[in-house]
Formats: sequence, C-alpha cells, structure tokens
Amino acid sequence: MNRYVVLDFMRGIARDYPSFDPVYRFFRDGLGSWSVMADEVPGYLLVWIAFLGAYLMLRRDGHISFETLVDALPRLAGKAVRVFNGLLLIGFFAILLVQSVRMIRVSGRTEIETAEIAQGWFMAILPLAAILFMLAVSIRLAGIIRPPRGS
Repeated sequence: MNRYVVLDFMRGIARDYPSFDPVYRFFRDGLGSWSVMADEVPGYLLVWIAFLGAYLMLRRDGHISFETLVDALPRLAGKAVRVFNGLLLIGFFAILLVQSVRMIRVSGRTEIETAEIAQGWFMAILPLAAILFMLAVSIRLAGIIRPPRGS
C-alpha cells in the first residue's frame, strides 16, 4: 500500500480524534524517511540484480536473439556477421565502462535521498557489468573464431 494513502488516512483519524495526533506525527515524522528508504534502496539493488542477471543470460546465450538472417547466410558470411556484432558489443561496453567511471567520479559521492549512502556504491554496477559483458562477448567471440574441436 502506498505510504501517502496510509498517512492521509491517519491524518483524517488525527483530525477527528486529537488524541491520535501524536501517533500520526510519529509515523509521519519519525518513520516517514524509513518508508521512503524502503522504496529507494531496493530500487537501486534491483539495478544490480538486473545487470548481473543480464550477464548470466549473455554467458548462457539466454538473451532473445533473431538468428534467422544470420543462419540463412553462407557459413563464412554468418561467422563474419557474428564477429562484427561481437566487436560492436565490445565497443559499446567499452564506452559504457569509460562513461560510467566518469559518472561515478563526478557524482558518486553524492548521498541518496533517504540514507547516508553514496550513490557511487549503487553506480558501481555499471563499470562492473561493462567488464563482465566484455568478458562474456570475448568468450563468445573466441568460440566463433576458433570453435572447440569436434563441433
């Protein structure tokens, strides 16, 4: 339930029953920042989970992909398209790495709204994910360029 709905309900009770006013003020002033933190911190942690999950899916070829065109190409052309795609991805993730490090340097020490936690701790997933993604794509490229024996 939304905290504002609950506080509005409690304010209505406090208006009708003045003896309830201290309880309402306690929840509004004393616990209000905690209820906001209950939304903000898990939201930032969800970003970590999403990026780490994306890395696992990339390693296991679990991402959605449309291979129909590449599969229809001759073997060598399909291999060239896959290598080109991998190099583009590595380039993109390299840019993500550089820009995320710059972003953390600029605003990483700023604290989040609801707690004395620097934003940089939550932003750290971006360069970490960029490195993991480049690693996963490099492993995939190595398998494309030099497939394992017997495949």
